[in-house]
Amino acid sequence: MICKSAKTNNFFDYFFLKILFCVFSIALNSCKPKSNIDQDVLKGDTFLSQNNLDSAQFYFYKILELDSNNNTAINRLADIHFRKVEIGKSLRFFNKSVSIDSTNEDAYFKIAEINLFLGDYKSVFKNINKGLKINERKSEAYFMKGVAYKHIGDTIKAVSSFKTAIELNHELAEVYYELGLLLTLQNDPLAIDYYKLGIESNPKDSDLKMSLAWSLQQFNKHKEADDAYFKVVKEFPMHTRAKSNYAIFKYQLSQVDTALLMCNEVLMLDSLNYPMLNLKGIILKEKGKFKESKKLMEKLYLIEAQSEFF
Repeated sequence: MICKSAKTNNFFDYFFLKILFCVFSIALNSCKPKSNIDQDVLKGDTFLSQNNLDSAQFYFYKILELDSNNNTAINRLADIHFRKVEIGKSLRFFNKSVSIDSTNEDAYFKIAEINLFLGDYKSVFKNINKGLKINERKSEAYFMKGVAYKHIGDTIKAVSSFKTAIELNHELAEVYYELGLLLTLQNDPLAIDYYKLGIESNPKDSDLKMSLAWSLQQFNKHKEADDAYFKVVKEFPMHTRAKSNYAIFKYQLSQVDTALLMCNEVLMLDSLNYPMLNLKGIILKEKGKFKESKKLMEKLYLIEAQSEFF
């Protein structure tokens, strides 16, 4: 009896240990992929932070081999393909992301951004509105809405969207460009105020300062425009577009010597600048310097011929 009981106890001990070993093995195996995924996310994110897109892409695709619905990897790959301008792949991953997590506001806004790039404005509004239901204070979303409305010709809604974007984020420089441009074209002097507000929020933005000068010029505020152009070319001496605009403005004011000086400064930085070569040729012709003017015109014809060829 004692021997039989011992055998029975040994059997149950063996059986229990076997079950325990199986449970441990299952737990170990289930943890292993999770551990691998965490490591691969870390490696992928490190490469992504270094803008090493191909290496980052490798690790995030590797994660999907272990877990095809891993939303971290899906979102990273969507972003990587977007940066690589692989729009179709990016859109596919972002759509998969929102199908897994319908609360992912950033994915909706990214889809809208891609739709905007593709000119699918109906889808732009659809996806932006989905994102805004989750986060109604996303300034970039209203900016995209404004751009979409501008493209379809609804300037009233475009201006309204841009104004909302500015209310939510005073430092969003690109909104001031769009808003200032639209209001200037509508002959609304509020454009000047918005450009000035944009410069206050972005004091190092040379293009905003140039746009202010252009807007002042459009409203025939010649003295203020002249001052604004002078300041921007002085602060940013390598800004060829500002100098080009200033040269044309000075020529329109019949200040041809200053216009010629600006032309020469631009051409020192960009010897094939077509508008400046053209303006310089016109000025030299007016000054009676026909031989120099003729040389410039020949250069312009050569540039035109090359551009048509290519």
